[in-house]
Amino acid sequence: MTSSTSQASSTSQSSAPEEAGTSAPESTYRYGRFYRSPVFAQLAAAGPLAATALWMIFSGAGPLDLLSAAGFLTIALLSGYQSAGTLLSVFHLTEDRLRQERPLHADKDIPLGEVRRMFIGGRSVKIFVSPGTQPDLEFGRGLEGGDELIGKLARRLPPDAEIEHPSGELTGRLAGRA
Repeated sequence: MTSSTSQASSTSQSSAPEEAGTSAPESTYRYGRFYRSPVFAQLAAAGPLAATALWMIFSGAGPLDLLSAAGFLTIALLSGYQSAGTLLSVFHLTEDRLRQERPLHADKDIPLGEVRRMFIGGRSVKIFVSPGTQPDLEFGRGLEGGDELIGKLARRLPPDAEIEHPSGELTGRLAGRA
């Protein structure tokens, strides 16, 4: 995959051919630095916690002290892992697909022609391909260029796809839906 990322903007266009053989340009979206910083803070906390746990082991600390140190280390690692999958995600939008690349997790690929419903909430956007209450793909509204992504998605969804937007703040952007 070849994509050029601009320093000034988080969205970029790439003219690399898609996997399906089309040459549609690809738009790329990611969370801004402000949203990504907690991931690094959580993972950075694991270093001192691991050093403390090792010091406790070699200094002869009691089992309860070791258990608490191991618990804090586990919490830091798990929360960093969980956050990394979301906040370090990169979203690629083409004419017919939305792909989410996530570190430490499997990528998600949604064919836009199969989307049944899109829910635009105050903090997140949920995309449903399969029936049910669990979204097939979800992203936070904190993406740089997120409102642009929502507008492009709405225009590329099938005509029978339902768009739920309770707050109505993006009604102008969604009005141009074909």
